[in-house]
Amino acid sequence: MAIIETKFSIGDVVYYASTTTERKQHPCPDCLGTKKWKAISPAGSEYEFRCPRCGSMYHSSHDLSLDYATFVPTASRLTIGSVRTDSADKTQYMCIETGVGSGTLYDEIRLFSTENEAIVAAQALANKSNDGGVPWVAQQYNKTLEVCDYQLNDGREHVEQKRADRLAWQIKDLRDEISNCEDMGDVASLVKSFE
Repeated sequence: MAIIETKFSIGDVVYYASTTTERKQHPCPDCLGTKKWKAISPAGSEYEFRCPRCGSMYHSSHDLSLDYATFVPTASRLTIGSVRTDSADKTQYMCIETGVGSGTLYDEIRLFSTENEAIVAAQALANKSNDGGVPWVAQQYNKTLEVCDYQLNDGREHVEQKRADRLAWQIKDLRDEISNCEDMGDVASLVKSFE
């Protein structure tokens, strides 16, 4: 009769290498991490308010969010409660903490004698998942990087352009009105009305 040897025995304490997701946030390009904006009114009053990009929980478009998920390593301490082997040299374990007989099955390749060994293996799993092994994580990360490149325009440029456009329309209206005047008295009255 053949004797099958396994890496672990019932009662052994082991560490399971795994990953979990963690929410992270890119640095905010708008407030540079202060989470605050300052605004000065035309009258000179200064106001401070939360950054609309990173200081708010609600975004009308998730594309503007700087948040993303990433895989991080984790090692769980377990106690072997059952050992299963088959003819394909596959060994699996059930642990006391997660149920023996009807609990979770753990592959031997993901169990380690020390927490440090499990963390090293878990980091390799996390790296693989983050580098494209899990497509949604890479896509979400890349999309948030695109958003980080977005910058708000200087509002002064917009105000100056609006002022120039308004002046151009006023000049056009004045020119049209002058062309409808019958004499210089009408022109003088018209100019006075624009002051």
